[in-house]
Amino acid sequence: MVRASGVAAAAVAVGAKRTSGPRPRAAVVEIDDSLEGELVDAGSREHYSNAELYDFEYRRRRADVTFYRELAKRRLGTGRILELGAGSGRVTIPLARDGHTVVALDRSEPMLKKLRSRVAALPAAVAPRITTARADLRGFGVAGQKFPLAIAAFNVLEHLYTRGELDACLRAVAAHLAPGGAFAFDVQMPDLAWLTRDPDKRWARTKFTDPSTKKQVFYSTNHDYDPVNQIALIRLFYEPADGRGPTRVVKLTQRKYFPAELEALVAHAGFRVVGRYGDFSFGPLDGAAESQVLVCEPRSPTRKS
Repeated sequence: MVRASGVAAAAVAVGAKRTSGPRPRAAVVEIDDSLEGELVDAGSREHYSNAELYDFEYRRRRADVTFYRELAKRRLGTGRILELGAGSGRVTIPLARDGHTVVALDRSEPMLKKLRSRVAALPAAVAPRITTARADLRGFGVAGQKFPLAIAAFNVLEHLYTRGELDACLRAVAAHLAPGGAFAFDVQMPDLAWLTRDPDKRWARTKFTDPSTKKQVFYSTNHDYDPVNQIALIRLFYEPADGRGPTRVVKLTQRKYFPAELEALVAHAGFRVVGRYGDFSFGPLDGAAESQVLVCEPRSPTRKS
């Protein structure tokens, strides 16, 4: 999408440093300026380098697909959709099967390659409805095309790490919306208990068979959190179950957006929020929500809210 010793090093081992003194409850880190870009860029790429494994890991994630299908039905009936961060087509293909024409953008070539292979296997009536393009969400263009709906599913905007990057993306989206069009997206609700977990422990340990290698692997994760830049530096560990071979560590970086902050950033880019939900069933946003799901429309030049 957009951009060590043993099994436990990652950010700290390559230059991120914790504050001195006793460890606070929060896993606070300071990131050297010269290394921050490297860490963030790696964390925006590595998780998406193996499309087969990615699809396997998220094969049961369906609630958001149902939401975007229903939203498109309500707003369009059928119509043209611009999808940001389409990945391997988990949302793209169901939308096309519903009769929508989808322009699918992503920066990751492995994910786009998988999407193209899936499109090639679709029925002849469906495949032509999907167009793919490699694009950076901080500045993209689909020449001469306007869309009544744009979407960015599954935390795509969490790979926009600064206010400037998010603003550039939102303004590019606005430039591609037809009159009366809308932009819908979801990001996680920041979970303070999760963000402040001990970064030296390993969490969520599970065992599975890697679809690429057919070998059994132990999966676990941990992370550091930079509360100033609001970036989680996540490490995904893939450890051979038989103990033979090295543990693979994959970096994933996510920018955390708090609700009031996100609404203000959307407004700054010229949008107004017309729907804000706390789940993929159009339920209200509250403190127990795991996701923030927003539907936004560009403000009219004469409208002040």
